[in-house]
Amino acid sequence: MAVDDEIVIEKLKLLGLKEYEARVYATLAILGPSKASEIAKESEVPRPRVYDVLKELHKKGFVDISEGNPTYFKAVEPEKVIASLRDEYIKSAEDVIIKLKSYQKEHREEWSPIWYLQGEWNIKTKVEDLVERSEKEFVTAFVDIKVALKFKKAFEKAKYKGLDVKILLLEKNKRYTNVLGRFGEVTCTQLEDILSDGLENFKEVLARALFSSETPYKVKGILVGDGMESILIYEENEILKGLIVRIPFIPLFQRMIILYLIEKAMKEIN
Repeated sequence: MAVDDEIVIEKLKLLGLKEYEARVYATLAILGPSKASEIAKESEVPRPRVYDVLKELHKKGFVDISEGNPTYFKAVEPEKVIASLRDEYIKSAEDVIIKLKSYQKEHREEWSPIWYLQGEWNIKTKVEDLVERSEKEFVTAFVDIKVALKFKKAFEKAKYKGLDVKILLLEKNKRYTNVLGRFGEVTCTQLEDILSDGLENFKEVLARALFSSETPYKVKGILVGDGMESILIYEENEILKGLIVRIPFIPLFQRMIILYLIEKAMKEIN
């Protein structure tokens, strides 16, 4: 095959071409003006299908045809074809967004106080939405400090909005502290110090329940907006997941625990 880079084929497919269309166009773009038999051989597209594929590409304006005996085919310049595919892709995406939005009922997502999330991109987007809805405060705690950096964009938004940002890192790391310190007040303490205490009060019992790894899931972080809504980030079977909670008293408890641990860590430092 003329095109041995499957990435090119996959990218063309992502932009809207079908498998055979992507193979035929990419091969023709490399070969230059060619006969159908040559295109079939190099693209590894069955010869009976090549003519139909070339006709479809010609209809889209991606291939030129030179009538004669034999007939030759030539690929339109890649920059023009890719620009056309890109514009159509963007237009289709925008049309879908507008169409889906028009079907949505107002405040439909408020019907449930708890939502389960999966996928890093989706979780990061929901955290940024949480910041947008927050008016005064953004309180967070992270067991896994690497996860904290995944939400830099959310912290930047919180700082830009003028929210009171508090970040508790349950692991001491100067580099991460300096990076996150640009967005708000960062406090570090060791998770072992919290969970090894005598559990002399209710807040420490709750802290153990929240951050202990003795469960099927591993909590990575908690983000609370105004004590009214929270997103708990956890890992289950090595998959990052999230839990949006809008039951008023649960985010409030989570906020209280995080602030308690921050206060306790500050006392130990002083």
